[in-house]
Amino acid sequence: MKKLLIYFSAFAILSLYFILTVFILPSEFLMTEQLVPEPYFAATISENNITLGDSFRFDIVSVNNGDYADIHIVSVAFPDLTMVDDVVKINTYDFTLSPSYIHVGEEIGSNYSGGVETTFSQYPSIEAMSRPLKPDVQTHFDLLITPKESGIFNIYVKSIGIPHTSDLSHYPYSGFLDHQNEYVSVYSVSVNP
Repeated sequence: MKKLLIYFSAFAILSLYFILTVFILPSEFLMTEQLVPEPYFAATISENNITLGDSFRFDIVSVNNGDYADIHIVSVAFPDLTMVDDVVKINTYDFTLSPSYIHVGEEIGSNYSGGVETTFSQYPSIEAMSRPLKPDVQTHFDLLITPKESGIFNIYVKSIGIPHTSDLSHYPYSGFLDHQNEYVSVYSVSVNP
């Protein structure tokens, strides 16, 4: 009789566990609110027209206007360059992680997939990251740029908040698509001979 009671109790506990994990708890997890980070940035260029050999400053102030972000990224890309070595210098940087330099040909994430989908970089970029970033905290990224050729010098900037849970988790929300199939804001400086 005692063994039968033990078996029945074990069966009841396992049944209750099965019912909770299959029928009740999944709906509870689905009902939990997802965090939606909302990255935003404002960028300024010190000069829109320069003479070849001169430099200009490119300042970015970034903020998370949404929920807590596990990772906050600001990416600055240079589609007219093959390397940033002598051209781009970081003046100030107050993100929590060291900047990452992305070189031409490196495998990088695409389509806001967090690295699940990948492509190969067609031009260099610098990624500034904070991990984590609470709402309403500003970060700064200041570059000194000295173009080596005359013509139009373009800069692509974007920001992504992870978890990337909606279209609000990246900025800009629309416009020009870069080599990662992600939206960027385009800034240009005219470099005169």
